[in-house]
Amino acid sequence: MTVPDGLDLVGATARWTAAARALERERPDALLDDPWAAALAGEEGMAWLAGQAPGATLPMVLRARFFDDWLGEAMRGERAPRQAVLLGCGLDTRAWRLRWPEGVAVFEVDRAAILERKASLLEAAGARPACRRVAVAADLTADWGAALLGAGLDPTAPAAWLAEGLLFYLPDPALRAVFAAATRLSAPGSRLGFDIPSRAVLTSPWTRPWLDMQAAAGAPWLGAMDDPVAELAVLGWRAAVAQPGESGPGRERWTLPVPPAGARELPHSWYVTAVRAA
Repeated sequence: MTVPDGLDLVGATARWTAAARALERERPDALLDDPWAAALAGEEGMAWLAGQAPGATLPMVLRARFFDDWLGEAMRGERAPRQAVLLGCGLDTRAWRLRWPEGVAVFEVDRAAILERKASLLEAAGARPACRRVAVAADLTADWGAALLGAGLDPTAPAAWLAEGLLFYLPDPALRAVFAAATRLSAPGSRLGFDIPSRAVLTSPWTRPWLDMQAAAGAPWLGAMDDPVAELAVLGWRAAVAQPGESGPGRERWTLPVPPAGARELPHSWYVTAVRAA
């Protein structure tokens, strides 16, 4: 696969998720509205979309809507965080398309090429952020915490952290280093949201076609967690998990069985939300 504009193959997956948002926007019962998704996906993203089976992008859409709603709840109320951090934000447009409370700062952390490409496309489309957006060029496998602090994150105040569509691209040590760094920068009352597969996803014959497609594109899935609640508790987070199709908007479009949370032999796609304990 040839990737233009200096983006590597993992960066190209951001075009795929943008293409999924563009396709969703065409539905009369759309779960989200991203007016810039098609431009961000570009020809490469839309070509990838054309090669997918019907319904293949539904997991991306349900995930996006789940964390849209979670962010809306997390940022609501007098004592809610007034700073949000979108880790590995890619071509995410939440800083533009969501309704943010007045005074909120949204830190977008990703590599410079991706941030610059997105900003250029959105500016050309006349889009304006709906919050104080702060771009933070950093590699999440390096010392990104220092870059975030340098950009103005206040570690003494609560923050809402979101890592969507990111962590499974990291090997387990790097994945856990992200949690450790976010924890060090999180005041009590901070929120954390992310998605992660269980280990069975990486070996199940049911998920093999998708994983093979990702690997062939140079973006293999590497990271997994079987018990996010227990792992985060060690770091001082009170966590809960959900799975696509369990509840919420779009549930009626999910046609696969939802495996029992305790059945570790079955593949799980976890939506994890957590609060930093005092």
